[in-house]
Amino acid sequence: MAEMNVCPECGAKLYFGGDGRSRMCEACGYKEAIHKDIPKPAELVRDLRYAAQYAQPGQEPSVFRSNVRLLLAQAKGAVNEGNREEAYFCLEKVLHADADDKQCAEAWLWLSQVYTAPEERRVCLEQVIVHEPNNPLARRGLAILDGRLQKADIIDPNQVQAIAPDAPQSVAAEQFQCPRCAARMNYTPDGRALVCEFCSYRQELTGDGPVEEINTYGIGGGEQDFIAVLATEKGHVPPVAMRAFHCMGCGIEFVLGPAALSLTCPYCDSVYVTEAAETREIHPPQALIPFGVNEDAVKAGLRAWFKEKKVERPRVSPVVGVYVPVWTFDVGGEVRWNGRVRRGDDWVPVNGSKQLLLDDVLVPATDKLPAALVDVLHSFTPDGLVAYDSRYLADWPAERYQITLAEASLRARKQVLKDLRQRPYEVTRGETVNDLTLNSSGMMVESFKLVLLPVWMVHYKVEGAVYDVLVNGQNGRIVGQYPQTAVGKLVSWLKGG
Repeated sequence: MAEMNVCPECGAKLYFGGDGRSRMCEACGYKEAIHKDIPKPAELVRDLRYAAQYAQPGQEPSVFRSNVRLLLAQAKGAVNEGNREEAYFCLEKVLHADADDKQCAEAWLWLSQVYTAPEERRVCLEQVIVHEPNNPLARRGLAILDGRLQKADIIDPNQVQAIAPDAPQSVAAEQFQCPRCAARMNYTPDGRALVCEFCSYRQELTGDGPVEEINTYGIGGGEQDFIAVLATEKGHVPPVAMRAFHCMGCGIEFVLGPAALSLTCPYCDSVYVTEAAETREIHPPQALIPFGVNEDAVKAGLRAWFKEKKVERPRVSPVVGVYVPVWTFDVGGEVRWNGRVRRGDDWVPVNGSKQLLLDDVLVPATDKLPAALVDVLHSFTPDGLVAYDSRYLADWPAERYQITLAEASLRARKQVLKDLRQRPYEVTRGETVNDLTLNSSGMMVESFKLVLLPVWMVHYKVEGAVYDVLVNGQNGRIVGQYPQTAVGKLVSWLKGG
């Protein structure tokens, strides 16, 4: 045993170095590293909790106050060089020193690179979330460990390019014909049967039909993990494709852009459904709300609406039903705020935070529709959502999403902040705060869905001016523009319209 403490170069005695991880010879300067097994991350978590539990108020950290930034830099270099012991030594010091939450999160993130076992990496990544709940790298790492994200699918969004095929691509299609009279068949509003529009023959759908309901909250049942998808090409690439379509009814061929999910042939009225995922760039919807209001009911509602708004002799365009794509996001985390309140004769700075748990923040997936669409979107009820199935679109056009997931998530965050600014008392818990500012760095998008909502569209002309009207295809609510007198415009302005 004594031979192990002797310098192999000169035979002098070896002494422990100041860092406790090496032995040195004072005679010739020889140095050798002492290799130790790196503790499990669970042991480090336990030690940190013990130190925090028994720390005295005002007590110095158990490890001398260190240059945390320098230690993190040394740890990064050690990880990149494959020196696991050196990396652990530096990162352990960071966690025992006076590091803030952001630095602790960074330390645990680098510690996850020190370990190779999945269960040990999971402990490290979960500690990152404890200190920084919206850390995207930790959430992405957990998604990989859970199997929700594959490393091969992760891309650099700065290098993503949407490539259009050199030639039109053939597309499979389904045509729904009545087995009795060969006329076209359409889905009932509940999606549980097909009905012939000519002879009223009804065909009930069995378990393979699109009747699966969607869970409206939480990841699962149609909701997708935001961080996992955003790390892949699906989150950044808009739809770009060309498709060739051959009508089996009359033999006419069409070249379709990516905006069409379904097609009614203008020559023979044959109804077709194109597949949702004809190219890998396109993100198919997870859910939809079937049409529950038919065209006759829409026309009756419009007549009553024109009468209510005192619109005389409008020249009305054909009523068209269309599925509109909409992103929905579940948003969590917190929004921090600060401002000033009056205390006697002085203005005193104050601050606080509001916890968020918002379900289904709506963002239109297209910029082409009228501004009134926003009002229509908020009139839908989520209890009508069903799992997406292309057969729902047998006789309805559907627009492809044109706003990518990444862009839509930014709009959702802006929408949440806008709503909070319009209701400041909810943020400050009823206290009047001047110069109120909001910090959304703690806000995080948890999950999302791409859904299709049924909307009836119509345009009408009065005295040369064209007005847009939208009808909720689920419940028949009408939102639209109409001509107003000067008094009517003033009243509408006073009401905030």
